[in-house]
Amino acid sequence: MKTTVQFIVSSMVTIVLFISTISTTQAASFGMLSPNAEVHLVTIGPGPLVWERFGHNGIWISDPESGFDRIYHWGLFDFQSENFWPKFLQGYMDYSIGHIDASDFLQFYMESDRSIWLQTLNLNADQKNELAILLMENDSKGMRIYRYNYYLDNCSTRTRDALDKVLGGIIKKETESSGSGKSFRSNTRRLLQMMPGPYLGIHLGLGHPADDEISIWKDMFTPMSLRRHLNAIKLPDGMPLILSDKLLYNSPRTKEPETIKSYMGFFFPVSASLGALFAVLGYLAAVKKKSARFFLALLATTWTLLSGLLGTIILLIWLVTEHRYGHWNENLLHFNPLSLVLAVLFLVMLIRGRLPKMGGLILYAVTALSLLGFAIQIIPFFDQVNAEIIALTLPAHLGLLWAMRITERFNAQ
Repeated sequence: MKTTVQFIVSSMVTIVLFISTISTTQAASFGMLSPNAEVHLVTIGPGPLVWERFGHNGIWISDPESGFDRIYHWGLFDFQSENFWPKFLQGYMDYSIGHIDASDFLQFYMESDRSIWLQTLNLNADQKNELAILLMENDSKGMRIYRYNYYLDNCSTRTRDALDKVLGGIIKKETESSGSGKSFRSNTRRLLQMMPGPYLGIHLGLGHPADDEISIWKDMFTPMSLRRHLNAIKLPDGMPLILSDKLLYNSPRTKEPETIKSYMGFFFPVSASLGALFAVLGYLAAVKKKSARFFLALLATTWTLLSGLLGTIILLIWLVTEHRYGHWNENLLHFNPLSLVLAVLFLVMLIRGRLPKMGGLILYAVTALSLLGFAIQIIPFFDQVNAEIIALTLPAHLGLLWAMRITERFNAQ
């Protein structure tokens, strides 16, 4: 119930923030900022909802003399916008930039109990004015909407790019060729680790491209990483880009995880238990226990249906969507669309008491492919980070195959 209320409140506030972007000052009418104007990078820590786990940020321009005091931030979306979910599924998501009074922005995230950092940027007068004009141009009609990409074009990368532009490319020059030791997958797993469902779903849907090591430049796709990396940037004169870095509000509830928590210790016992249950039911069915045969068929139908549906989703992500980091996905070897055919054949077994011969052949194929997916991990090209997925599927596949083999062997006697 609490999560549902948070979802509704967050959605309503997001819509309000989105609507607030409609009214904007045109760059043509902008006057020069005063010498006392300050520019800050505001970083918001993770929140409790899935899309909040990656944080948020914005650029705050404050000029007490002119009264100019607003935060520009990208990554605004509206669940109620036209075709939002079909676009989301296909990877064609349209997000926008907006601006809001700084006090309202900060108050909202404090009330949402999310940590807030404030970094003061070391920009000269020309750079401050150039940045203000750039932000207002981005927030003007015709430029406000952009094609969102969760790793390559989001609130953090847009903020990074705006700062890099007024700094003459210094950020990119210092970070593009330096490896971060991380990947898009490792960052995603780390930030979603306390949410088993989303963790498994996204981990399952990511393919080979998500495992490539990313540069520090690309690592700044999360606001928290952008904040950390900017602290190391030096200007041409040797001065730091960040004059100060303050923790404005410290949330005791929502923290950014520092390391990845593997679910291997949970996924493997679950799959091993399922495989053992299949084996026990197979043995009991082999010794003429009709109830065991019924429950074996029922459980096998459920497992293969789930496996087949997940495999079909993985295949569709690869073949028909723009989610490029879900392409070339080895998890297809473990959650296989062929299992949908198996589900139908096990349903036949549930009704008639015997698995059709074709079912046995397909079951061998599904299990063999899962074993292949495990074995090829030693080959450098097939080194997708999916040990948890293998642990979740292979024991269950092996247990079901053994159950059907022993059942059919006894039936043949």
